Amino acid sequence: MLDQVNEQLKESMKPVTELATLNMSILQALAEKQNALFSTLLSGGVSFAETVSKQKDVTSLAEAQKAYLEGLQATVTESAKETYTLVSGAQTKAGEMIKGLSEDMTAKMSAAAKAK
Repeated sequence: MLDQVNEQLKESMKPVTELATLNMSILQALAEKQNALFSTLLSGGVSFAETVSKQKDVTSLAEAQKAYLEGLQATVTESAKETYTLVSGAQTKAGEMIKGLSEDMTAKMSAAAKAK
């Protein structure tokens, strides 16, 4: 009897566990992406500072600044796209999980109502 209750509890908690696992994996992936972005921005800033310190005239300084800002924009844009794709995919997967749970619960309730 206790084993049966334990199995029913495990089965009923399965969707919650799956959602928690999905959330944890997404948060870990986002943290890794944020760390990579920060590292890239930091190394790019240091590289830009080194480049600027070597410039002799205003024209070359402006060109270096333009190149840095274009690279910065590309890096941030790419990071935003990757983050959006990751979060959007997780949202879709979570929606599918919840839809499946809803359909399963509806089927079980219908079966229980027919049994009465």
